[in-house]
Amino acid sequence: MRPAPLLFGMLLASQVQAMEALDDSSMAAVSGQGGINLETSSQGWSASNISYTQDGRSLNLRDVSNRAASGSTSTSQTTLDVQDGQLQVQHSASPQVLAVNNIEMDGSSKSFGAFRAFYTLGATLKLKGGGASGVSGIAVDDSRLSLTDVTFYYRDNGYDLVVKGLSFDTYLDNAYLDIVSGGNGKEVKLNLGDARFIGTIGGISLDLAHGDPTASPVTPSAPDLRDPNASRSFGKLSMDLRLGGSLSVASGGASGEGIRIRPDLNIGSSLFQYQDEGILRAENFSGTLRSLGGLTIDLAQDAGGSYAQVAFQDLKLNATLGGLIIGNPTNQKLGSLAIDLNFADDGAKQNWLKLRPGGDPNSGAKGLTADVSWNMANSSVSLTDNDNSMWFSGLRTNGTGQITLDLTKSCAGGASTGCYAGTQSDMSKGSYNGHFDGLRLGLSNIKGGYSFDGLRVGSANAPLQGGTELLVLMEIFPAYDFTLNGQITLLPGGSSGDGVRYNADFVFSDARAAITVDETGKGLWLAGTTYDMHFRDGSVDVSNNGVELRKGSYWSKLEVSDLRWGDRATGTSLGRLVLKRYELGSTLALSSGGAGALCVGGSGTNAGACSASGGRWEDRGNEGVSVKLKNVFVRDTAIESTTNGVATDEKRNQVVWETNRVNSAAGSGSQLVVDNFYTSDGNPSDPNANTYGFNADLNLDVAPTRVCATNGGNCTPVSPDPLGFAVNGRIHFKEINVDRLQHVHPTGGAVTSMYGIKVQNADISANLTATPIN
Repeated sequence: MRPAPLLFGMLLASQVQAMEALDDSSMAAVSGQGGINLETSSQGWSASNISYTQDGRSLNLRDVSNRAASGSTSTSQTTLDVQDGQLQVQHSASPQVLAVNNIEMDGSSKSFGAFRAFYTLGATLKLKGGGASGVSGIAVDDSRLSLTDVTFYYRDNGYDLVVKGLSFDTYLDNAYLDIVSGGNGKEVKLNLGDARFIGTIGGISLDLAHGDPTASPVTPSAPDLRDPNASRSFGKLSMDLRLGGSLSVASGGASGEGIRIRPDLNIGSSLFQYQDEGILRAENFSGTLRSLGGLTIDLAQDAGGSYAQVAFQDLKLNATLGGLIIGNPTNQKLGSLAIDLNFADDGAKQNWLKLRPGGDPNSGAKGLTADVSWNMANSSVSLTDNDNSMWFSGLRTNGTGQITLDLTKSCAGGASTGCYAGTQSDMSKGSYNGHFDGLRLGLSNIKGGYSFDGLRVGSANAPLQGGTELLVLMEIFPAYDFTLNGQITLLPGGSSGDGVRYNADFVFSDARAAITVDETGKGLWLAGTTYDMHFRDGSVDVSNNGVELRKGSYWSKLEVSDLRWGDRATGTSLGRLVLKRYELGSTLALSSGGAGALCVGGSGTNAGACSASGGRWEDRGNEGVSVKLKNVFVRDTAIESTTNGVATDEKRNQVVWETNRVNSAAGSGSQLVVDNFYTSDGNPSDPNANTYGFNADLNLDVAPTRVCATNGGNCTPVSPDPLGFAVNGRIHFKEINVDRLQHVHPTGGAVTSMYGIKVQNADISANLTATPIN
């Protein structure tokens, strides 16, 4: 018996008998299917080395691979079709992982480190020929590129920087890709048309446990985290950018071979937000990024070894952060903050970045070193508050130096593999140069400076005026030249929740800072200055109260060789000045919203009460900036060392003014010393309580104010009220103590003139407005 052929024949016969012709109405309902559908499966690929060679130098990616994120096989689906004159491509793939075991230059023993990225790639593209000219090139419409479910690991010396919850979606419409003639020959030009970029970062954390440097995380959902604090994050970031303009790429670097990238980008009506417990949000972010000469990328070598150089002869960055909110989303707005930065080469003052493999010499063989040089001229920063604008005009800055970037480990818990204790192992000392747990930014011989011409209020072309002196309380000087060395090491997680924790040491030397200065450079100068600052266990958070910086344990020493009146170098010296500070629990908080409505020159909570008290009622609007400074000064309970009868302890609050020096030598003249000052809550039942501190509350606005023109002793009001930079301030504290006031002679030693000074319960309010004299 042969049942199978018999059954097949019966079925075939039944199908043949059922076949019949379709009429026209039936045919009209049938649509044809065309195109290509590709389904692929792969075990991935790997390469022992991928090398880019240029001008005899090479950049090498070692042990590169791309494989399935889980299992042994990855799959993808790609559909190609032609509709309405367009090639339509749809692509989706299973999760994959890209790994690079080492990034080297010219076979150096040092490297940039390693990285591993888990990701899922998708695309919907609609392409047609023609480009921007309509003749050649490629046009892109109604297309989307997506990179989702990304977890990125950067590995340096066995520690991981982990970026989680990363996604990018790029939408392209009316975009064109062409080969055109540029300033250096042919270049590939991408015209962005109407592009939109949406990106999020769910969190950035650090895994600092010193484990097997060859170990790798298994999956992004269950990474091999070895540190219990690795779940803490620097915070969340999201953006929705609407982009236009173009980006061009050409061959040839600054010299010889290389790459030249010429950006001409526009950003409009975009959103940018950082989120911790509170938010830092720009609801209307716009700007431009433009370079006529382009950014060049070259590989080169000098006495310091091989490096990759990014350089630009000109670069213009213009950005406006509109609808800026700091803190609670329901807060008043800051207004808008705008920057107009113009970088341009000027002789020896140039703009470049040389990236070298390997970081700090004491941080292992991996990391990043960057030699930097910058020159920014004729730039400005402006603040618009209730449609009133103010410019920090004529901003200039230039300098050179070296920056290192590493993931490091402290030896505080005892010496172990991979940590560095430094030559001074006592972390309480200012000379400590070891490492902390975290992402370390090292600063070496940063020689630079900056200056402002002054303020302009009302328009960018308004007369220059003073007013920057009102920011000195926040240590923002009108002009500052310096040499900077030091480090700042960051850990994820703030004082609570997300945010940043930090340890830092900064040493400024050969510095000159202006307290007040006019357009000729004459003013009050801190000349011949050294300033060292040390922070332990500080934090930065964005809460509903705004940006909150906690200084942790902080001590510093500012020593001014000459307090000069007049020219910064030759002005009359008022003597030597030393200021030491030792603080615990000091804070700085910055939030949006200024003074609002207030009574100037009187008291009262409404216009009637204010006028009755002899004051003037002003409403400065619902925008502006509020700053709260709190300094908690700590008493030094035991003197460790002295010179000529004056305590020299590193952690001590002290002011020294010295005059009549011999050849300007420190310690050779007569001194007035305010020694061991500190704050207190003034609580008799708890004399050690010290949390209230010394407070300065500042409300910054740009607002009209009443100004009088004097004529023969008479005050004639200026009409209309001119705009000014308005600062409403309040200084308050419960108690400030001074252990002793000393007079010191270079041969006779110290004599205590006053002992046990107290100042209690001060609450001082002031309103200052800087307006043009003319």
